[in-house]
Amino acid sequence: MNTMNMMEHKGNVLIPTIAYGDAAGLPVETRTAEYIEQKYGTIRSLLPTKENPFFTGENEPGTWSDDTQLTLAVAKALIKADGFDIHAMADAHLDAYGSTKEIFRKGKWTKRGWGGSTIDAMEKIKTGISPLGSGTPDGSGNGVLMKMAPLAYWQAVRGTSDEERYAQYNALTNMTHDSPIARLTTRVHGDTLTYLMKNGYEREAFLDELANSVAKHEGATWSNSEAREILSYLPEVQTRNDILNRTDAKGFYAPQTLAMAYGAFVLNEARTTDSMYEAVNLGGDTDSTASIVGAMSALASKEVVLIPIDHQQLDQLQMLKRVSRELAQSALQSVETTR
Repeated sequence: MNTMNMMEHKGNVLIPTIAYGDAAGLPVETRTAEYIEQKYGTIRSLLPTKENPFFTGENEPGTWSDDTQLTLAVAKALIKADGFDIHAMADAHLDAYGSTKEIFRKGKWTKRGWGGSTIDAMEKIKTGISPLGSGTPDGSGNGVLMKMAPLAYWQAVRGTSDEERYAQYNALTNMTHDSPIARLTTRVHGDTLTYLMKNGYEREAFLDELANSVAKHEGATWSNSEAREILSYLPEVQTRNDILNRTDAKGFYAPQTLAMAYGAFVLNEARTTDSMYEAVNLGGDTDSTASIVGAMSALASKEVVLIPIDHQQLDQLQMLKRVSRELAQSALQSVETTR
């Protein structure tokens, strides 16, 4: 497969692979690794969602959450605007927000699965506040990390400069999470996805690139060395317990999200299925970490990406494939015309 065909293939499978990781992790979201091992042994296939506290009463394997929903929003905004436009991003997020089911939880109605910072931002934008100033101060969850793979893919295909990439990451982050640590982790993850898209995966080179990215962005985002410390264990990862013992084993805080997702990815040498299910069996924010790992492994692949056979159970699979194909075709369109 030549370079152009490989870029198109990665785009075609990107969103279904993300949705698979999301759906694989959703049934055990918030559960601990110990609980998962005691009840399921090792999870290796899609499960019903009935245990998830946000999806009470639903039981279909292949159900996905806001991780996929917002990934779709980013992809649709890129397609519609033929590139990054923060107002198109805000509109696509608002469309997703408006179509999200509300559930009654902890004494109030809330959008199912959506994080507090993203909800607050949507409510602000609805009142007319610009997406350039709608982010929650000190927001530090993983709500940007889990949706940004389509943007990194688009940038890699279009050959976007580093300066422009980082400006776009900042804008997307600030729309919902206005904090130095959110901006730092978004930039680092953007670098990671871009590197994997262009170079594939080789352990030592990947870890070197990651360390360089963290060091570079600490000063640029006025963040401290916390992320560097949290991620510093990755060269030593040999077992699942190494990940659990060197992270918070939850992954809801952005640096911890990367530490767990990257740990699962490195431990399994970027293998798509193994890496995603490693993230699932770690527990914590399993749908987010597994969907992030799915994106990483899809972009890193140098061969045909093989999503597990039970991906046929994914909810709205044909729609996921269609949007992913449209993302690839739109991103590649200007590349083709300049050849």
